[in-house]
Amino acid sequence: MRIDLNASSPEALDPRQSTKPGSQPASGSSSTTAQVGVDTAKFSPDQARAQQLASQVNQMPEMRQDKVAALQRAVQAGAYQVTPAQTAGALFSAMQRSPA
Repeated sequence: MRIDLNASSPEALDPRQSTKPGSQPASGSSSTTAQVGVDTAKFSPDQARAQQLASQVNQMPEMRQDKVAALQRAVQAGAYQVTPAQTAGALFSAMQRSPA
């Protein structure tokens, strides 16, 4: 989120008024109250793009079903052959990537 420090306040601040919420004006008049210290936020156009990309990612399947199905068929047909060296290499690579 970006905060614009140069944005002007919607109301000009009266120097005679206190900055504490709920306090009375310095002039002693209790009939008028002003809202002091109103917070405003402006969102950058990047936020909309980030939300759009997040929505697209959330709609994607978590697994690549076509590759999973092809591997499943290969295993069932006995066509998927993995050597012990390949298995050990894959395990070793996975252990190196995982945090300790």
